[in-house]
Amino acid sequence: MLRSLGAPLGEAVADDFDFLHHALLEGRHGVFDGGGSLAFWRPFAHQGYFSLVGRLVLAHPGAIAALHTALLGAGSLLIYRMLRPSWPGHLAAIAASFPLIAESARTLITWPAEMVEIGPFLFSALALHEASRRRMGTALGSLLAALLFKEVAMVTALMLPWVPQATGEARRPRARWILGSAIVVAVWGIAYLLVRRHAGLALPHHLETDPAMLHTSLVARLKWATWNSVLAVFSLELMAGRWDLWILGGAAAIVLVAGARLARSPRARACFAHRAGWTWWGLAWFALSCGVLVPIFPIWAPARTLFGSVGLGVALAAALDAALPALAPLLLGVRLAALVASPPAPPGITSTPPERGAFADFPKVTRLQRLMRETRQTLLREYPNLPRGAMIGQQNMPMAAEYAFEGSRALHVWYRDTTMRWVRYEDFARARELPLTTIVQYEEFSSPQIALIDIDAMRELLRAQDAINRDHDVLAARAAIERADSLQTDRDARAFLGKIAGIRAVCLYRLGDPVAGEREASRAMTLWHANPEARMLLAASWASRGDFPRAMAALETLVALEPTNRVARVILDRLQSLPRPPPGGPPSGP
Repeated sequence: MLRSLGAPLGEAVADDFDFLHHALLEGRHGVFDGGGSLAFWRPFAHQGYFSLVGRLVLAHPGAIAALHTALLGAGSLLIYRMLRPSWPGHLAAIAASFPLIAESARTLITWPAEMVEIGPFLFSALALHEASRRRMGTALGSLLAALLFKEVAMVTALMLPWVPQATGEARRPRARWILGSAIVVAVWGIAYLLVRRHAGLALPHHLETDPAMLHTSLVARLKWATWNSVLAVFSLELMAGRWDLWILGGAAAIVLVAGARLARSPRARACFAHRAGWTWWGLAWFALSCGVLVPIFPIWAPARTLFGSVGLGVALAAALDAALPALAPLLLGVRLAALVASPPAPPGITSTPPERGAFADFPKVTRLQRLMRETRQTLLREYPNLPRGAMIGQQNMPMAAEYAFEGSRALHVWYRDTTMRWVRYEDFARARELPLTTIVQYEEFSSPQIALIDIDAMRELLRAQDAINRDHDVLAARAAIERADSLQTDRDARAFLGKIAGIRAVCLYRLGDPVAGEREASRAMTLWHANPEARMLLAASWASRGDFPRAMAALETLVALEPTNRVARVILDRLQSLPRPPPGGPPSGP
């Protein structure tokens, strides 16, 4: 939780809006559909959870993070209590905390949709606890609840009858436990298949039909799931990092020392034999948990390793303690160090997603949650109530972030109105008569990073662009751009104000005041560094004075920022084709 501080904890994002829409707006509380999902039947994680806490998610998202933290702690405590009858307290605590001491647990805390991982972890831990006390009814009931959270609880069903017994405990009727688990799985499985067929559920990203996915061997998928899970257990990302060698090397050294100790010490082997059942049970749990990740290859999310970590923690704690009691605490220290070394919450909304190799991880989710929180707070502060059918524009959204709004469902959920919709800026530019309320604009280098553009100001800016580019009417463009400036009320909209300043600079330059034009272009650049009009004007001015390197540098930056800017590319090509003057010689040029 401490390593998660600084993130917009509990803020709804992406899939959350599907589930909230289904639970709060559609009023469909039945369990025999996806609950907002088009891929999975998980009625407790989707319909049940979001029906219970949906309003809390919107009103007090931080409370969701506190709830998730408490539930994760409760699951860890249940695992601890399962082990306590036959394990010393410190060792049971190390094993039980294993799933939580990982960088990926931060995503579990902050993202409401991760109840889909927390639920099966919690109820599987309860099922294991009850099985260790020989309470078959409550164990099987907990197993069913875990399955209704997520399919990964099939691992619980397979391993529940084989929970090792404490020394001296009367032998359990294992056949009854196998039969009971099989009945629960059969009932759940039949229901799942019927709902899947009735609701038309299918795995996302065409995983069931994509030829590239289907032709990837099972062995390759298992290697992918297992190695990625090991990395996530030690808080490492898929892309190489500066601490990988130290963390993996330290963990490998501890395991090698344990192996050598077990090979050379009869006493260590005798101790291992005492807990061998737990080691093999834990390894089987981890292997099966990796196996259930195979169907979602290659879409990796490190938070999915929470479940498999239960078994790996038990196996490693038992084996290391048997070899040498100091090794289990040492491994705990390595994992704590890895968690501390993991990157903090991103401080702002970056224009591109932080790439660490995973489809969804803490930095990516946090980035999207920041975008959602700033957008929601800004809109509701300026427009607490909107008429039905209201349209809100979007402009300059950060890369790979638009999907986080789930179409228009974020608006529907925020305003409790299913008639509202987002309109992309490109659509508005083609149909300027659309009655937009405002335009939400992302500001990469400002704080706050979400600004609202007055719709009449945007219309005037578009008129100015038409006047100067199509009609070549500089005076009309100057008048329109001044009206746009006067109509814009949110002065934090630096990109929009920078655009206004850039067009004003062009007007001044063409009206015969190049000094004022350059001065205004420089101001435009300070407002918005990607300003195409200002960069083009400054490049032209520098080139006219023979400062070709500076002009080309400005154009190269513009082409990098706007690869589709053909005018900038043509001018840059012409400048690059000019003969280079000798060192110290006079510049050559047009």
